Amino acid sequence: MALSPVYNYYKIGRFIFALALLVSFQIAGLLHALPGLFYIITIYGFIALVRLVIAHEAMGYFDFILDIVFISALVHVSFGIYSYLSLFYLFPIFFSSIVIRTRKIFLYPAIATFFYGAVFILNGTFSSKENFLNILLHAFSFFIISFAGNNLNEKLETQDKYIKSLEEERIKMQGYERLYRVSADLAHELRNPLASISAAVQFLKEGKSSKDLVEILDTETTRLTQLVHDFLMFARPSDAPREEVDLSDMVRIIIERNRTCKAISADIEEGISIAANRMFIEVALTNIVKNAREAADSNIFVALKSKTEDIAIGTHEAVVMEVEDDGKGIDESIKDRIFEPFFTTKQNGTGLGLAIAYRVITGFGGYIVAGKSSHGGAKFTIVMPSENRQNPKEGR
Repeated sequence: MALSPVYNYYKIGRFIFALALLVSFQIAGLLHALPGLFYIITIYGFIALVRLVIAHEAMGYFDFILDIVFISALVHVSFGIYSYLSLFYLFPIFFSSIVIRTRKIFLYPAIATFFYGAVFILNGTFSSKENFLNILLHAFSFFIISFAGNNLNEKLETQDKYIKSLEEERIKMQGYERLYRVSADLAHELRNPLASISAAVQFLKEGKSSKDLVEILDTETTRLTQLVHDFLMFARPSDAPREEVDLSDMVRIIIERNRTCKAISADIEEGISIAANRMFIEVALTNIVKNAREAADSNIFVALKSKTEDIAIGTHEAVVMEVEDDGKGIDESIKDRIFEPFFTTKQNGTGLGLAIAYRVITGFGGYIVAGKSSHGGAKFTIVMPSENRQNPKEGR
């Protein structure tokens, strides 16, 4: 039996209903007039509390039958005095038709009719035409409310499926929209060097050969080659073969390559390794450090360490790399776009550096976030799964 989330709210409401009945009957003095009501409501409230604490879906059928029996007991004890109590039958019947997704829901109006008729039999008034008609009308109401609840449930399920299909379509369209935007940006980036190459070739055809034209051809073809290389790296990092990479040694090499007039402070823990593609991860980390170097006023701060990370499958070792600078930082208006391909604030930038870093790091099971550094500039935090992390399947 598959139960709706509404079932949990029903169990809470049922317990509150029992307490409300107990309090209201006490105020009205009914518990003194009919002592049996007190015992019935108290026992029911206790069972409702136990079911609220100990929730097993397999007991769902029992819960609604319990409610019907409880209401029948109330009707029996107050028979001929408080006839309106029979209205309470409608609640378990209606909710059972919503939360139990099966045609067996019509079992509950039948059970309610049986117990309601049993009350008249126990009180010796079943043979009365008026009471017999009363039972038939109640039975009709029980089945009608059950049918209405079942119909509502089917409409809600249809609506949920429709909403999910719209959400899937929206996600798909977002993917297409991003693809169109990246394609347009790539075309724009390719157009400028191709225009320069085309113009240089045209001059060469006209016999206007010079060193400047050759320089233009060399520069623009190099730019195109680098652009295609970067784009391919952005497109397929997760397909690259993995190996054990000594990240401590790699970060030290990257720092040495990026030492300029700006000072780099390094705090690197020894013996840290990850499972990734050496070339891809080196390019990604180089892009992050290079970005910090270009943004810094005078100082760059790089830290690499391991830490214990709590994730869904347990506690495991993770690798954390932090790259900070003392530059102007990241403007809040563009913070959400810095990892988009071809988005750049640099005059000669391609906008693929941070995009490649994000794509590579997430492709190898990590994540990267950008924030504000305590040194005044930007701070990039990279978290990667450690090579020493146990495979979940192997740990079972």
